[in-house]
Amino acid sequence: MWSSWKAKREERKRRRQEKAVQDLIPVRALDGGIVVTDDFRLVQLLRVSSLNLDLMSHRELQEVMEKYELFLRSLSFPVQTAIMSQPVDLGGYIRGLEEKQASMPDVKRDLLNGYLAYARAIETSTSMIQRQRYLVFMEAILGTTRQAYETAMQQLEQKRKYVKSGLEEMGLEAREASGLDVARYLHTLFDYTGSQYRPVEDDLVPCLTRREGI
Repeated sequence: MWSSWKAKREERKRRRQEKAVQDLIPVRALDGGIVVTDDFRLVQLLRVSSLNLDLMSHRELQEVMEKYELFLRSLSFPVQTAIMSQPVDLGGYIRGLEEKQASMPDVKRDLLNGYLAYARAIETSTSMIQRQRYLVFMEAILGTTRQAYETAMQQLEQKRKYVKSGLEEMGLEAREASGLDVARYLHTLFDYTGSQYRPVEDDLVPCLTRREGI
């Protein structure tokens, strides 16, 4: 009887010590596409397009490299480049076909079922990935007041405008990552397999408890 009571007490203690998955990730919140970290920083991710350097002449390549070097030298704050291999996102395309499927004749519906299965297989295939390029920079929140938060937001906005302007001068497109983009970025970073089979559909991610076997 004593051993049974002791085992139950240990089980209750273990459950109290369990953490949510989010507790293992140093992210306090997502404010739109901006990450608020546990150490009071605002982190901005910009999704950046790419240039095909292989198709450039030697002169064009040299010009691009010189512009990129000047851009980096002009920065007065640190930036980080990240290249993330993420699963192909065909969710919107698949949902659109599923909506059309209801009004199709039986023969076309059966054909579409096979095509939908093929599209879903592409999403979960490790050989079919898309490469996303990000430029990351941050601004510290100097205080715990709302005013300190808004001030940091304004300073981050100035950095964002400067970075986007410099990238556009090189012929690159840069746009702010949305909340959903950031959620998928973090999901891929911490759980690549799960991001393939259970992709994040909304930036309002529920709190998940880590348990054995999950």
